[in-house]
Amino acid sequence: MYEYTEKTNVFKYIIAIVLVIWSFATIRYGFYVDENGLLTIYKGIYQGQRMFVDSWEALQTGGILAYPLMALYYNVLQPLFDTYSINVGLVLYMRYCYLIVKLIVAVYLYLTLKDSEYEKGAFLAAAFYYMYVVDWKNFSYKSYCDIAMTLIVCFIFRFYQTRKSYYAILTAVAVCISVLAYPTMIIMAVFIGAFWLYMAIKDEASKWTIISYTIACLVIGLAVVIFLQLNSGWDNILAQISNLGDQDYDAPMYIRLGEMLLQYVAFAAISYIPIGLTWLINKVKGYEDEYIERAVLSIYFVAFIIAICALRWESISVSRFVYGNLIIFFWFPYFMRNKESGNYVRIGAYGNRQDENKKILWTVFIFSCVAQFVWSISTNQGISVPGHMALYVVLIMILLFSDEDIAYPIIRGTLAILAIFFMGIWVADSNGGFCSAFDHMVYVERGALKGVAVPEEEYYLNESVMNLLDEYVTEEDTLLVAFGANSAGYLNSDAWQGTYSVYARTQLNTKLIDYYEINPDNMADYMLLDTGHDKYQYFLENETGQYLLNLYPNEVAQEGDCILLSR
Repeated sequence: MYEYTEKTNVFKYIIAIVLVIWSFATIRYGFYVDENGLLTIYKGIYQGQRMFVDSWEALQTGGILAYPLMALYYNVLQPLFDTYSINVGLVLYMRYCYLIVKLIVAVYLYLTLKDSEYEKGAFLAAAFYYMYVVDWKNFSYKSYCDIAMTLIVCFIFRFYQTRKSYYAILTAVAVCISVLAYPTMIIMAVFIGAFWLYMAIKDEASKWTIISYTIACLVIGLAVVIFLQLNSGWDNILAQISNLGDQDYDAPMYIRLGEMLLQYVAFAAISYIPIGLTWLINKVKGYEDEYIERAVLSIYFVAFIIAICALRWESISVSRFVYGNLIIFFWFPYFMRNKESGNYVRIGAYGNRQDENKKILWTVFIFSCVAQFVWSISTNQGISVPGHMALYVVLIMILLFSDEDIAYPIIRGTLAILAIFFMGIWVADSNGGFCSAFDHMVYVERGALKGVAVPEEEYYLNESVMNLLDEYVTEEDTLLVAFGANSAGYLNSDAWQGTYSVYARTQLNTKLIDYYEINPDNMADYMLLDTGHDKYQYFLENETGQYLLNLYPNEVAQEGDCILLSR
């Protein structure tokens, strides 16, 4: 037995090392549109933008979290990289930092689960978490929330094991990180406070849990309030707070939420098709057959994954992975039901000593539901966005699948294959579709993208942008990149960002006009216009485009499809 355990552990260590090396090797490929936008927002905060005044972007508070890493890069590491010809720019540096943080959290998750009743599934769950891609492989409002929620899951496990009050403080720190990254997560902070209050009322936790949680949240919140006063001034913030956000929502919040709930209902129905089929088969047989259930669910899950990937075989996005996770998520209540069959106990059939474990799993499930609800009310996209927050239920389902007398190896293997594919082979292209790590790409040798390999067309676009900006735009100037999401203009320039949001859709939105009227000092000196952009024709025809063309009538220079215009 000892020899078997030793060999198993060595095998796990080898797998872990291979996965880590693989993840660091393939993280150099591709440059996703939203990664560009988020890093630009965070860079603007680092450059000194007054939050909620110089920027009306709702996600800008994440810049507080990214600030230390950017300060380290620009003040210390970038000069060293240049001196020793190390081919790492801002984008790749932030990706490496993200992977290191995620690796640390994955190790902590493994140690936490290894100390629980679910030791058998601890390694696979932690490895799955490390490989899991939240849209792209870098810091973002989504990945910050993912890291925070994973830590909260770990702290909940630890609390149930030890009943130590300081885990409430740690959950406060983690949830505050998620709120800074994604302000709507304030709802999650309130809910976790309600959880600790409930635990205290039920005498399952000390009264100091809710007290310490509340104090920790208030202290962190007060620190942010003071920072905003020093950075922007609350009088300035309140004068412009109504402008916060964008014009991307075509319907009011209650309509979007209703549509999202209908998608959840549809997915729940799809998820329970094999369970209904299993019930019918068992009804005919006259008894519940555990093997039939496992066979039907396993075959259905594999068939579902193949089908949804085949629907978009030419452009497989990470949303396919999320859909698969949602199937597992909806199965959780079914698997947690109390039932015995034959000579062994099914998932969810707990004795008295395991009641605590059942509470832990249900707590994680409820937290996941709340997080998905929070993301549902703050997105203009489909179910694949809040569906990311189903990850934590998938993790505990992996634990259950691994701890059964008769396990679900096919489902666990399919999940592992999906995670490996999206971590080590799939690369988000410029618009979030499919690009392979084996596709032909060109490494960028200068600027923010230094060390990153991108498709040839994107490489030459980036070169054109850098040539124009290096030649004509200085850090004393203010720059507007008309289609900032499609070129790294802001990242490749130290110029001030002359826009209310780098996600401003100048081919559609009119808020930029309002921004310049309210903040005339932030009006850009130069506008970089990409005439090859697929929205360029819309830009020429709409109100904002006409306004900008009249404001910037002078052509300074042109290279390729990129034109630099001035007032």
